[in-house]
Amino acid sequence: MKRVIAIATNSGPTLHYGQTGLWLSELTHFTHELQRAGHRVDIASPTGGKIPLDANSIKASALKDPANVAFLSDPRMKATLDSSLAASDIDPASYDVLYLSGGHGTMWDFRQSPALQRLITAMSAAGKLLSGVCHGVCGFIDSVDVHGRSLVAGKRVTGFSNFEDRLAGSLKHMPYLLETELVAKGAVYRKNFLPFMSRVEEDGALLTGQNPQSVKALALQVLKRL
Repeated sequence: MKRVIAIATNSGPTLHYGQTGLWLSELTHFTHELQRAGHRVDIASPTGGKIPLDANSIKASALKDPANVAFLSDPRMKATLDSSLAASDIDPASYDVLYLSGGHGTMWDFRQSPALQRLITAMSAAGKLLSGVCHGVCGFIDSVDVHGRSLVAGKRVTGFSNFEDRLAGSLKHMPYLLETELVAKGAVYRKNFLPFMSRVEEDGALLTGQNPQSVKALALQVLKRL
């Protein structure tokens, strides 16, 4: 059994963007695959405590999703939405994989969290797998190794594209654009020609998925590496 630490946002609706938080399936589709394979997944967030959900991700149809049902039916996992671990309390030596789940809320607290950035650096230094999907990939924009070198510069990565943000109607609300910032940091950003199609990029110990449709494929690739 391997141990996985999945990070979700603490950032909910704000004056800037009234409909944000964690996109539930971007957490549950990952945890579902890892748990089915016999691995333990713990849930944390930048500051710990409550993980707000994007209301659009828990509409009636979403609550019929098997992975969402499994997560919300598990008392331990469901409880983490109100009492997640804090990134500062995570021992990187205890985990084999770090996963950054998505949702627009991450744009306000993933790259801005010193505790999360320290955790990413420590797990990278230990040779652990680093993974993230959709807007959660923003957590890697400023991440560095123990020598202060960018973890994304020169690496093949993907994440929610500017065009997908435009189609989602969220472009004007974002504090910055994920695709633009990754490219500015020297990442070799890749995306599908057609939006909202599954895509996973893997470069060394860094694995990223483009959008919500990519979560399962990303989880399966992480399983292969484990």
